[in-house]
Amino acid sequence: MRPEPYEEVVPSGRLMLWVGLGLAAVVVVTVGVPLAVPSPTGQDVGTGDTIALVATLVGTLVLAVGVARMRIHVRVDDVLEVRVTPFWYRRRIDPAQITSAVPMVLNGVNSAGWGIRLVPGGTALLLDNGPGVQVHVAGKRSLRFRCGDPEAFVAALEARGASVG
Repeated sequence: MRPEPYEEVVPSGRLMLWVGLGLAAVVVVTVGVPLAVPSPTGQDVGTGDTIALVATLVGTLVLAVGVARMRIHVRVDDVLEVRVTPFWYRRRIDPAQITSAVPMVLNGVNSAGWGIRLVPGGTALLLDNGPGVQVHVAGKRSLRFRCGDPEAFVAALEARGASVG
């Protein structure tokens, strides 16, 4: 009988929320003000400039909302899948290729900062400080990420044949 899939969604912490809100505030002030306030020299903003400013405003606001709403999705079934939404990052690992999975406490210092980071020998996904796990993969880069229950995650990997010791 197959074990039940292990699934978890780790929301971003306050840090990413404040980074997203701060980015939104900065872009509204720096891009929105030239659109709303008349120029002191009396020159109107041209159509091309207006289009560029509006496109910058919209694009950066979408990015800011994405940063504020980032989530790490972890699923262990036939493969280990770790995704960061709403962005592009997704990694799929066959449990048979996992050589170890070590629970650890993650923070910005031991993970080279917050977000999606390259660390020596691997990748770190960190949206907030707290418990996490580092997964070593045979012949590939390791993966370190936050999860709410590292022991349950390691047990789910072990149930699917991963060498977690």
